[in-house]
Amino acid sequence: MAQSQKTSRFLDPSQILAYAGLQPGNVVADFGCGNGFYPVAAAKLVGDTGTIYAVDIKKESLEATVSAAKHEGLANIYSIRHDVELPGVDVAPGSCDAVILAGILHTAKLQKNVLKETYRVLRTGGKVIVIEWKKEKLPFGPNIENRVSEQDVNDLMSKSSFRFIKEMPADAFHYALVFQK
Repeated sequence: MAQSQKTSRFLDPSQILAYAGLQPGNVVADFGCGNGFYPVAAAKLVGDTGTIYAVDIKKESLEATVSAAKHEGLANIYSIRHDVELPGVDVAPGSCDAVILAGILHTAKLQKNVLKETYRVLRTGGKVIVIEWKKEKLPFGPNIENRVSEQDVNDLMSKSSFRFIKEMPADAFHYALVFQK
């Protein structure tokens, strides 16, 4: 992708998730789903035979995700209210082909706990898709001190038994990485 295209657009969740390899029939959990940006894109990629678990602690976020899914005519997104920093997300162990961690690691105080739950719900060979804000001065976004650098994410993932697979194109403000269980 040309640099001018990359910097002039904001994140395209469908493109990032397609690069990550989501396929029809996949089971995907989005930890910290927010307003449904990634669950809706994932639901379209996995199709009617796939399942998306949208997990968030905020009731309003889950309501926005469910609303966005209905608006798009999607029936394969299931909302789960849970703090992903605590054990016990209502997703069966080893059931997911992928877990999306988009903008969640920089907000988590207990990052290792988030990754324990990620590891628990992923099948062997499953992927973790990490999208985070670049740790550099940008015109907007979270405080730079709160952001997590690519190197820190790589270290954290490695210590949590995940293997780095690839970096993906994101935008001028974010980076996107794929890891495997």
